[in-house]
Amino acid sequence: MDEVRRVLYLDFDGVLHPDAAYFSYKRGIELRAPGHSLFENMTILETILAPHAEVAIVLSTSWVYSKDFKYAKERLSPSLQDRVIGATFHRRHHDLYQFRQLSRGQQILNDILRRQPDCWLSIDDHVDDWPALAGNVVACDGRLGLQCADSQNRLREALALMIR
Repeated sequence: MDEVRRVLYLDFDGVLHPDAAYFSYKRGIELRAPGHSLFENMTILETILAPHAEVAIVLSTSWVYSKDFKYAKERLSPSLQDRVIGATFHRRHHDLYQFRQLSRGQQILNDILRRQPDCWLSIDDHVDDWPALAGNVVACDGRLGLQCADSQNRLREALALMIR
């Protein structure tokens, strides 16, 4: 495994768009949030990450196990795809049922223990299960994700601290 120094764990739902994405066998993944679209906040994330080329992305989204890693990664823009080095879930290494029983915080902690980055952040809208790791988590309002200026500012500040 390549040496990973700085990692951003990225959730999709509630970060890159409102937390109202649902899977339908007929229609695929659809967003049930009037006036919003899937991945509408992607350019915000690109802009915030632009000055930090050294930050890699690990996907911590349920899209990886609901669809698959390749599908999830390909939903991102090319500049974000270039940063993606993996996901917290991998079918060869995890039992899906057991993985889904873990809190998001535990899924990420297990990945941190495996990758051993020098520093890391997570951006997520579900942060209730993160008590010991709360200092490394940028919380988003699931209704707005990164559209919220406060979430953008917290992410910028956390990245600045991580890069120092």
